[in-house]
Amino acid sequence: MNRIEKHVEEVLKQTQSPDGEREELREELLSHLNEAKSNYISAGLSEKQAEKKVIAAFGDSHIVGQELQESMYPFQRGLLYLIGIVTILFGAIFYINLIFVMHEPTPVWLTVQLLSGSVVTLAAINIAFVGRYFYLLNVLLIINIIWNGINLALMQSLSQLQAMLFSIYLLILIGLNFLFVFRNSYYSANQTDNKQQKQGFVKFSYIMNLLYGMIIIFLSLFFLWSFLVFTGISIQALITLIPILIWLIFYKFQMKLIARKPALSLATGLLVSALAIMLSFAILRFSFGGIE
Repeated sequence: MNRIEKHVEEVLKQTQSPDGEREELREELLSHLNEAKSNYISAGLSEKQAEKKVIAAFGDSHIVGQELQESMYPFQRGLLYLIGIVTILFGAIFYINLIFVMHEPTPVWLTVQLLSGSVVTLAAINIAFVGRYFYLLNVLLIINIIWNGINLALMQSLSQLQAMLFSIYLLILIGLNFLFVFRNSYYSANQTDNKQQKQGFVKFSYIMNLLYGMIIIFLSLFFLWSFLVFTGISIQALITLIPILIWLIFYKFQMKLIARKPALSLATGLLVSALAIMLSFAILRFSFGGIE
């Protein structure tokens, strides 16, 4: 591996491109740089001098790689940073409120909140590696959505003004999470094979499938809250989260299907979502029936 090839590898390390796309980028960059190298050699430079000249003209690998990442996946890193920092900030602000206003500090809650925000922030720092695994990155953000959805349920114990302010904060945070999941899902598909007129329908399909997920998450969290209110904290309460698990597993399949057959993905997504919702009602009814 010569200097140019090593330089290109360093550039590619800064992008979240999957293997297939990464290989295309590698070939394109090497072709461009080797052509410049040949021109320098034709001008009378030695091979080593030509390689140094090409690398110097191309630019620092880290800067070029980050610019390439931003051009291919705009605002991905920045959006992740924003979500992570806002999640951590909420933990700090809300915990201070628990200590000085409600006098009910909950270290375990703070630990989970800070851990959730820190993991997202670490993903932003290592977007070049973590970002290649689109589905796992989506799961990470959806877990953040679920946790902050649970936090929304906690707001009922606050005063009306505090509940409103903290709820707005959390809704904005949840919205940012969903925005990232949508963008990340869309980027996971190879759009080069799609006709321009088809891309609008593909985006619509991604939005609808995430809407299905939002409904399932909301209902499951509502059932979880209801279960906890009537029965208290127990392992059985986690059963109410099964529909979310079903949707998460199915969404991995949907991410690939949407890009190829958006209409079919809408139909199957609706079917699976309906079944998951029916399962939610069945779980809730069975649980309360057992209590009676």
